Amino acid sequence: MKIFRISNILSFAAATAFGVLLFWTSSAVQQKEDQLFELQNTLVQEEEAARVLGVEWDYLNRPQRLEKMAVQHLGMELPSATEIIKKVNEIPEPVVIPLDETLAIPVAVQTPAPKKIIPMKAQMITPAKTDKQSFDRLIESLDEENGGAE
Repeated sequence: MKIFRISNILSFAAATAFGVLLFWTSSAVQQKEDQLFELQNTLVQEEEAARVLGVEWDYLNRPQRLEKMAVQHLGMELPSATEIIKKVNEIPEPVVIPLDETLAIPVAVQTPAPKKIIPMKAQMITPAKTDKQSFDRLIESLDEENGGAE
């Protein structure tokens, strides 16, 4: 009885090869899982940073703050009662200067340009009610911390 038959040697070699292949695959999967975990952590950090920047942007662009800064730093004043438009039809129409499409320069206007309304394609993004309430609470807490000063 031969201990080392060719079939036994081939079976042992195949088992060893499959074991090495299994180890290699397991190691590769573990590395990919580690990379995925790092990417997910980075994504969470970036989303949090974007959320914080959005809140800061909203805080800095409050109309009350901008009005106060315009008066303080630019010397602007609040509009008088005569300067406020009370009816929609008092709003002047925008003047559109036609462009030469080939040269992309204004064409000499010899007669008054027709009044056109320029369509806007901007999308209005409205925050969810809970986001607005949490933002309002944040603003109130910041105002309380600052003692109402900007």
